[in-house]
Amino acid sequence: MNKYLHALAGLCLILAGTSVQASAINILWYSGGVTNTPDYQANISNLVGQAAAATSHNSWSITYWDNGTMPSGSYNALVVASPQGGWNTYPDYAALVAAAPSFGNRVMVTGQDADWHYLNGTPSATTFDGPQGFLIDAINWAGSGTGMGAVLLGANSATYSGGNILASLSGLGTATDSGSNTVNIPAAFATFPINEGLTSAGLSNWSTSSHNSWTGFDTSLWTGINVDGSGNAVTLVSAATASGGTGSGTVPEPATLALLGIGLPGMLVLAARRRRRG
Repeated sequence: MNKYLHALAGLCLILAGTSVQASAINILWYSGGVTNTPDYQANISNLVGQAAAATSHNSWSITYWDNGTMPSGSYNALVVASPQGGWNTYPDYAALVAAAPSFGNRVMVTGQDADWHYLNGTPSATTFDGPQGFLIDAINWAGSGTGMGAVLLGANSATYSGGNILASLSGLGTATDSGSNTVNIPAAFATFPINEGLTSAGLSNWSTSSHNSWTGFDTSLWTGINVDGSGNAVTLVSAATASGGTGSGTVPEPATLALLGIGLPGMLVLAARRRRRG
């Protein structure tokens, strides 16, 4: 009988290792007609492969939105291009403001213009601990909640060209448009999935690491997950889901679930029957 138990246990282990990943993340990326050298959309699309290599998520799917009406479809996350940086043509946010999209339970508002630094290699776009990882973690987190999450890059209290995209968000407090080259991850938030694989050193020294910071925000609505050298929040995330997972866990296949549901008594019965038949 033991040999059958061993065989069944081995089969369970094999099947337990066979799993399916979380659903693909469908991203609506509001680029607002931005132009850049290197090309904005073509190079942001490189993140798809980098995200797949860096995490256990399935593939990303990005739909770009330059202007006009909001593209139809179901999206897990909206990413908004930052207004900062040396863009050849800066983003226009009029179409985004006119669409007035509603957000789900995961919203990130950050003073870091990670898209510009990712495209322009300051620091390297090939290193995870920097703009690349910041974008990947933020999008994975925002896209793993309920409804359409949001990642608002380089956000500030002033109006972006074409309108204020933050007007629909409550409790943000006071924003200061003061550049800082220091961004620190407080120890309390170092293990949050939003900061996974990132360090204070990796988020700092981007020439201008953060353009904006917040004080006096409503802590029941927002959590500051990293701060500038003065201790002011550089990145705010919706407080209720700040420490939520990123959907990178795996789900056992149905066959695995069935065997695991049998449990040890069931395995003993199966083994005994198999022995009698032998």
